[in-house]
Amino acid sequence: MAANGQNWRSHLGWLAGQLLVIFLGVTAAFIVENYRQRVSQREDLQEAIAGLITELEEYEDHSVRFADAFDSTIEKWKAADRQGQRAVPGYYRIPGATHPPTAAWTTTVNSGIARMFDPKLRRELSYYYSEFLGIHDNYDRYNQFTEREILPRLAAGADAFYGPDGKLLPMFRVHMDLQTEFATDLRRMSQMAHDLRTRLETLRNSK
Repeated sequence: MAANGQNWRSHLGWLAGQLLVIFLGVTAAFIVENYRQRVSQREDLQEAIAGLITELEEYEDHSVRFADAFDSTIEKWKAADRQGQRAVPGYYRIPGATHPPTAAWTTTVNSGIARMFDPKLRRELSYYYSEFLGIHDNYDRYNQFTEREILPRLAAGADAFYGPDGKLLPMFRVHMDLQTEFATDLRRMSQMAHDLRTRLETLRNSK
């Protein structure tokens, strides 16, 4: 009986040892997988931040240049008008697409990486891109007006933009006013892009 009891205790100890080995193995695998996921998430976050920084930096640089171009063409018309001369209303068309790229932010949101940002920063990025799309929707309408009402008249010369009373047709004055507002929005968005880019660079360097 004593021998059987000793064998039973020995077998029980062996089983306990096997269970401990299995438990330690599963725990180690769980820790390794968690570590791997954290590393992967950090890498994904860093890639998202880098993409956003590039996107914001491009907009920051280009938008001011475009705003200056809008203001310059409108001021050219105003200068001619002050001298009593008829001139083609000021207009400027941004090269390429009417909406600059937002792929970095769209990917960040769709992938769920945006949830990894501080709530305040995430909210401000969301607001920026919402405004970004809104003002370029406005530009799209200005551009359509330019293509529909201004470009076809260019061949006829400046007179085509003036009424029988010798005054610039109201729709062209409104068009220039709206472009001036758009230029102001571009500068505002450029400043927002600068501030957000700076914060993202600080976040990237802290990781």
